[in-house]
This record gives sequence, structure tokens and C-alpha cells, in this order.
Amino acid sequence: MPRAAALSTPQGRATPSPFNSAAATSTSDRFRAATRFGLGAATAGKRYDVSSTSSASLSLDQLDSLRRQSNLSTLSLSPKSRPSSGKSAATARRRPPAARASFSFGIQHARDEDHDDDDDDAEASAQETEAAADWTTVDRMRCWRNDAMTQHLYDSAKFWGGKVYGMTGNPDDAFWLAQIHFLTHQFAQAEKILTSEPRSKTASRTGRLVDTSLACRYLAAQCMVRLGKWDEALDIVGPDSGFGGAAPEFGSDGRGDGGIKLPASAAHLRGLIHLHMKANDLAKEAFMEALTRDVKCFEAFEMLVGGEMMSNDEEWDFIQGLPFHAQTEDDAEFVRMMYTVRLKKNTHTSGRQISHQTDMAIARSRLGEEYGLADDPDVMYSRADELYNAMRYAECYKITSRILAAHPGHRPTLPIHLSCMQHLPNLRSQLFLLAREMVDNEPDDAISWYAVGLWYFAGRRWEESRRYFGKSVLIDPRFGPAWIAYAHSFAYEGEHDQAITAYSTAQRHLPGSHLPMLFIGMQHLGLANLALAEEYLYGAQEICPDDPLVLNELGVVMLSNGQPERAIEYFLQTLGLAKRVQSSPAAWTSTHLNTGHAWRKLGYAQLGRNWDKAHAAFRRVIELDPQAASAYSALGIVEHQRGHFQEAISRYHEALAITPGEPVTCDLLKLALDDVANQIATHKFPFPGIPPRALANIDEQVAALEAEILAGDALPGEELLEQQQDMSTAESSVVGMQTTRSDDEGAYEMSMEGEGTMDVTEGETMDMTGDDG
Repeated sequence: MPRAAALSTPQGRATPSPFNSAAATSTSDRFRAATRFGLGAATAGKRYDVSSTSSASLSLDQLDSLRRQSNLSTLSLSPKSRPSSGKSAATARRRPPAARASFSFGIQHARDEDHDDDDDDAEASAQETEAAADWTTVDRMRCWRNDAMTQHLYDSAKFWGGKVYGMTGNPDDAFWLAQIHFLTHQFAQAEKILTSEPRSKTASRTGRLVDTSLACRYLAAQCMVRLGKWDEALDIVGPDSGFGGAAPEFGSDGRGDGGIKLPASAAHLRGLIHLHMKANDLAKEAFMEALTRDVKCFEAFEMLVGGEMMSNDEEWDFIQGLPFHAQTEDDAEFVRMMYTVRLKKNTHTSGRQISHQTDMAIARSRLGEEYGLADDPDVMYSRADELYNAMRYAECYKITSRILAAHPGHRPTLPIHLSCMQHLPNLRSQLFLLAREMVDNEPDDAISWYAVGLWYFAGRRWEESRRYFGKSVLIDPRFGPAWIAYAHSFAYEGEHDQAITAYSTAQRHLPGSHLPMLFIGMQHLGLANLALAEEYLYGAQEICPDDPLVLNELGVVMLSNGQPERAIEYFLQTLGLAKRVQSSPAAWTSTHLNTGHAWRKLGYAQLGRNWDKAHAAFRRVIELDPQAASAYSALGIVEHQRGHFQEAISRYHEALAITPGEPVTCDLLKLALDDVANQIATHKFPFPGIPPRALANIDEQVAALEAEILAGDALPGEELLEQQQDMSTAESSVVGMQTTRSDDEGAYEMSMEGEGTMDVTEGETMDMTGDDG
């Protein structure tokens, strides 16, 4: 009996089935299938024991049936809202798979088909209306079940679907009843239906549903995953390439476009199971297999790219090399561009160091112009992510706000939107309100608690922020931003060892991201472990060759190792790359500062031009950030080394005006003042305010003056001083005569004013002669 007849309804009207409906294969077909699956000729026609995947034995008929289902999607297996028969069924078979498998929602669509298609639809509708009079109770209950599913009336669908399965024992009815139980989270019941032998009253075939249908096999594995039966689920989908051992090359032909292929979905599920079992390498291979089998499996793409499982160059080469044209000939460019805009924004082709940002910009432009997706959240997110990596937070925030206004639940956008709010001080109050709203609406979402942690982090409350970042990673262990922020909270507190441990954990969860290794290197640099710092930074550079931050930190290592020439090379590469990617200039003030220190350490080389370059670098820092106290201190060091002590002291005072009491600057200022005192003591430093010509023979003048004092001779100017004193006495007498009619207090005040005048005159005279008395 043909299989289509065996699985038909009692009245002969076939229900769309998750099982193979083709006729049985011939003996020669069985032989070819056995040879293809690696079986000998002697085993053809016998049962095939798949010991590596499950305890069930599959016959060659079952294997061949599974193979033919490998290029199908669940859409082609979906139930219709009405049964069909006669010519209408034949008409349906001539239509594309999507048309045959569609649900009937009662919505009138505009039709662009030609007149032949309209005639076929009218004829099919008329014949279905005539056939409705012949419906049995089972047909009507199937209709009720299907309509209840599409209208989300799951209790009704479960009730009538159970009655249908009890009356018919049909494997198709068993599959859809299991689907209903799965949608209502009754996973144990769904698994029991799929893994038990159907009580078919109309078909002679027996066996478990998972042994005869890929759709049932996949659904059973999904149930086991929900129930925590990871090992059993891995046995069902197969630990390696293939689907439960049915055939390793299922879905590899890539022919046609029948929707999302079941083997691709199974490979994705296998990757999730491997992730749960901490087998990241196997998970990565499974996701790559899923995307290769069907480029439309976006979940696999999201796990590879969004989950940071691949390095930059590996990610670009793999995605661009997918068989888009072979699997989606008409939509190949569209799918490729949608994936291209989601790739990392700092990727570069190996060796040539050419940014792919131009390719991404072209893809965004084409998606907007040719497909009308300029306002699509994924297309706009691509530009926002590019701005965020360039540290242009204000511009990025504008785009993310626009995305979330139209699509509040767009998950890729939320983390960078929250990070921009943390970086912009004027938005921290809004960050508090948004975090509170997210926790109220989605308390079980990792991003909600990440938002709370960011608000505490912005307030430099490291311990409180760490508590909520930890809660976020407990909910989603692969949420990269929370892991990085969690480790940052230790680093800002100076807990280097704990920060390194947290970064290492993040590296295990994000094997394709270079950031954890970069931050581990920075922590070792802070601990003065230069060898370890250099090792981790080179590892980060291997993953992402052209991250400006990695180059800057390598320059710092070289500067600490006493290699200023190599440090300058890294710093100049950093500034050049930052300029090329149009990064914010203010974000790289530390690199300009490091460049200045490297030039300063070269000292007198090149006739002092290195100090000029250092001076220019420090001035550039002040232009970008006028409140950079470290730049003023660095300028003071350059002037100090040049011997310009007065200029150095001025620069140190400017730095202390910005950061009062800063210990290093205070020490530098003390050294400058000590050097000034030493210069004065050794007669190498001019007295402030005295012209150089007056100091030409200062030693001889001082010696002659001391001799005259010892001899008792009148000093130069003493006679003039006596004359000034006599004149002052006479003036005081005149003043006293004019104020004899005043009261005593007024006379005292005038006398005091006169004495004050004398004191000032005497002080200026003593200063000019250098006498302290």
C-alpha cells in the first residue's frame, strides 16, 4: 500500500503530514541508499542500528524517508484549515510549498497572480465547498483543532486534538497534538506522545514517531531540552554532523528554497546543547553547520556573531563565504547584506589592513534605497554600533533612541543604548528611570539588571554595581557586556587579582572577543607584570589586529620597558587608526600624552627636537582637554629638563590649581624649587627683577662693600639717606605745627602716617642694596 494511502484520513483526503508521503523505494533505491550511508550490500534490506544516537533501530525505508525530508521545512508540514480532495488537492500540489502550507486566517489579500491562477483558485474553492458536505466528525474536529491553534485557543485545540488522536491513532494527529502540548509548556506530555508508538488504526506501519519523522525528532529534542534532559536530547539530534544518525549528509545538497530546513534547526539545537555542556568548540561547529545548511537560520548567525564566538577575520570570511546564491537565488544579495551590516565594525582584512566599514555603509545604503529598510532597526543598529565603537556616544545615543522609540524590545540595541547613557553625565537621571522601568516590566531579563548596575557604576558605587552585574550574568551567563562591567567594578577599586579572574571568566564565555584579553593585559600592566601584560596584549591583537586601544596599551608596555622608539611607533599607529575610523579626538588625549612622554624620554637626541615634539604633544592634550592637569605637569617636566625653571614652576602651579594637593605634582614642584635654590647658592641663577648687566661683577661689588663696612667707612648713599631723614623731620615739624589745634587722637594718626611713609622708603632702599637691616 502506498504510504500516502496509509496515512490518509478514513475518507481518503490527505492531511498535510510531518511524515514522508512518497511511495516506497525500490530495491535498487534501497541499495543506493545503503551505499550512500556507508552500509555494505549485504545490509541492504535489513534494519540499521544507530547505536551512536539512540537505542532504536531504523530500517532503510525509514532512513530513506528521513533523507527525503531533509530539504523540507515545518512550513510545508503545517496543517491546513480545511481538508481538500480531488482536483483541489492536485492544484495545491502544483503550487509552491509555501502556498500549499499556509494557514487560513480569513484575511482577503490582494492577488497579483495571472488569470490562470485565479481560475485555479476559484475552481479549487468550489470543489472544496462541494466536498464540505462529505466531511466526517473527524474532519470537522481537525478543522476545529487547527483554527484553535491559529487563534491561540490552546485548551480548545488540545481538547479536540486529543479526541481526534484517540479516534484515529493517526501519526499526523499525534504530531499536532504534541505541538499543542509544547506550545502550552507541557513538555513531558509532548515528549511522551512523540517517543511512544502511535496507535494507528488506518496504517500498518508501527514504530516511534521520532524514528519516522524529522519534524517529530526535532520536536522531541526540544521537549527534552526544556525538561533538562540534555544527554537524551543530544542522542536525538546526534552528537555530530547529521540528524540523529539518519544520514550525515542531510541537507547538504542545498537544492531549492523550501523554507528553513529541519537539519539546520537541529544543528542549531545541537549547538545550544553543547553550550550548556561547556563544549564551546563543538557548539561553534554546530552553529556554523546550521548556517551552512541553511543561510536563513538567523538564530545560528546570532549565536556566532552576537555571542562573540568567532574572531574578526574568521567571522567576516565565514559569513561572506556562505552559499547564498545556491540556497536563495532570488534573495541572495538581500540576505548577504542583512548579515553584513551585523558584523563587527572593527573588522579588517588580514594583511591589507583595509576597513570593511565601506562595505557595510554600501550595504546599509542599498537596503534603504532598494528595499525600503532605511528605518529598519537592524540597519540603524549597524550605524549605531559603528558610532559606539568610535566612542561617539552622543551621536550613537540619538540613533539608539530612535530605534527604541519604534521598537522598544530590540535586544541588540539596548546594551549600547544603556552604555551611552552611562557615558553621558547629563543622561544619568534618565538612566535611573529607564532601569527602573525595565526591572518593573522584565524582572527576569538580564538586560534589566545590567541597566541597574550601570546606574550604580555611573555613580562610582562599585560594590553595589557589582551586585547587579552579577545578577545579570546569573540570568544569562553569555551576556558579554555584564561580564565586562562586572570585571570593571573590581578594576576601578584596585582589586587587580579579582578583576583578572572576572575577565578570564568572560573570555571563556566570549571566545571570539578580544576585550577580555585586552583588559587582562591592562591589569597586569597596572601590577607591573610587563611580560604577562605583553603576552595578553599580543593575544588580543591577534584576535583584533587593529583596535586602537590595543595598540595604545602595547605602546605603554614598550615605554615601561625602556623602548621609547617602539612606543612612539605604536602611539602614532593608534592616532592614525583613530583618525581613519573617524573616532572622537577627545577620546585619545591619553595617547597624545603618552606620545609626549615617549618623545620626552628621548631627551637631547636630534638636537633637542624631541623635546619640541613632546612640548607639542602636551599642548595638543591641553587643546582637547583644558582641564588635563597631567598635561600641565608634563609641560613642567619638559621645561624643567630644559633648564627653564621659572616656566616649569608656573606649569606645576597651573596643574595644582586644577588638582590641588596632587602628590606627584607637589614633588615635582619641590624639586624645581630646590633646583632654583641650588642655582642661587652657586651664583648661577639671576636674582628676580635685576638686569643682567648689574650682575656682571656682583662678586667683586659684594667683596668691596664688605671691606668698607669693616673699615667703618661711609657706605655709598648714606649721605643721601641722612639728607632724606633731615627733610622728613622738618616736614613732620611743619605737620605738627599745622595740627596743634587738633585733638590728641588726630595728631597721633597723622604722626603714624608719616612714620608709615618712612618705613616704606627705608624698605625699598634696603632692598636695592641687599641689606636685611
